[in-house]
Amino acid sequence: MFLEIDILRELSSPTENGIVVFVSGFLFILGVYHFFLYFQHKDKSYLYYSLYSLLVFVYTYHRDSTFLLTKLSSNLMPAIKWMYDPIKWMYSVVYIYFAITFIELYKYNPRWDKILRTFARYSLWFLALLMIFSFVIHNNKPIEIAYNFIFLPIIFILSLKALHVFYKTSSPIKYYLIIGSGVYLILAVLSHILTYTGHPFRVLFYLAITFEMLMFALGLGKKQKLILEEKNKWQRQIIKEHEENLRLKDELTKKLDQKVQDKTAEIIELLKANEAEKREKIALQYSKEMIRLRMMALQAQMNPHFLFNSLNSIKHFIINNEPKKSISYLTKFAKLIRNVLDYSGVPEISLKDEIEIMKLYLEIENLRFDHQLHFDFIIDPSIDLNQVKVPPLILQALIENAIWHGLAPKKENRRLWIRIFKKHEQIKIEIEDNGIGRERAELIKKTKSSMLKKKPMGINITEERLKVFAEKYKHKYHITFEDLIDESGAAAGTKVILYLPDYSKTQ
Repeated sequence: MFLEIDILRELSSPTENGIVVFVSGFLFILGVYHFFLYFQHKDKSYLYYSLYSLLVFVYTYHRDSTFLLTKLSSNLMPAIKWMYDPIKWMYSVVYIYFAITFIELYKYNPRWDKILRTFARYSLWFLALLMIFSFVIHNNKPIEIAYNFIFLPIIFILSLKALHVFYKTSSPIKYYLIIGSGVYLILAVLSHILTYTGHPFRVLFYLAITFEMLMFALGLGKKQKLILEEKNKWQRQIIKEHEENLRLKDELTKKLDQKVQDKTAEIIELLKANEAEKREKIALQYSKEMIRLRMMALQAQMNPHFLFNSLNSIKHFIINNEPKKSISYLTKFAKLIRNVLDYSGVPEISLKDEIEIMKLYLEIENLRFDHQLHFDFIIDPSIDLNQVKVPPLILQALIENAIWHGLAPKKENRRLWIRIFKKHEQIKIEIEDNGIGRERAELIKKTKSSMLKKKPMGINITEERLKVFAEKYKHKYHITFEDLIDESGAAAGTKVILYLPDYSKTQ
């Protein structure tokens, strides 16, 4: 019995038994440690956790007059004591920001996320007005009254409701927040009541804040583990997609090789039979078939090149710990892959379908540029886009070249125009950018690597595909690169002009 009484007596004096110093040091270490973790993970919940820890530390550390830091900051004691209630007010508001950011409430309940943020914001404004008023009258009594009889009851009720809202979410880390906050609320309110009824038992507050901070720290660790697992999942999925693309490419190449061998064997048999008329007919058919196969072979080279560049963009977001952008990028990329695979076995598609694919491709590239790439499609309304036929993805390499060699080195005002209109018996397509110009782009490429002196693979394949496509319809194609300059003679971008045969005129 006497032992129990002694223990209670010891616990009722946390400033004398070292509990204050222990808890204060614990809070300071947690605050500093998670402040540096914020810069590593770029998650604001770490920043709010750090601020919450440090505010509670400022509120508690000076309670023990023998504490070295208390002695060093003795000149600040009047100001700190004057700030008791504002500090409690502020760390309660910071807790709200931490809780909704930690659990990512906007995903599960946007309405309550907005309510809690609004309350936190207006609470800080109200506190600022009270502090100004108290400073003017040289009395902090208004803050004390407002905290104990207005803010504290409201924050207690709101916290209980918020815990209920958190419980209703499907967040995998909600129980760390609910248990930590629930225990803190019960013990802190009990400590507050005992203090104001003349039975101070402040050790309850220190136990409550220690337990809560431990639960929050464990929750942050769990959250980071889940993010890492999600990142690894997306990486495995991307690798799987890449392997599948390579498999499809190999299958397509084998089929094309087999078709060429079969046609060649057929021609040899006809030559042996000396059937001149049939030989001429088959030769013509063979020539057309070879043109078609050449186009498909070139396209088979182009698709992996394009898909590899897109996969690099997704890898960039994952490496930079941007799972939201990675998911958005991968969704659009999956849709684009379906289109590419759908058209991989056809020699031509409508200009309308080509434009739709290019719009999707530009949206994907714009995600990587944080929506700072502005592009416009300007199309002559008299053109029947369904009738005009083009090789699939024929514009992609030209647009990619404009973006990555012309616009990417710019810091702002990146613009791209794609204009399509009729020119005599041909379709004229202009791809214009306001980038750095070809001369400066070439200097950058030479600086990076002497290997980049060659024309990019995508442009080479595009020109070869255009050549084959034009041969099929006995039309000519024409492609030129024009350097743009402004009034002062400085480089103002590049314009690619492409003339394609108007397929609708060949029907």
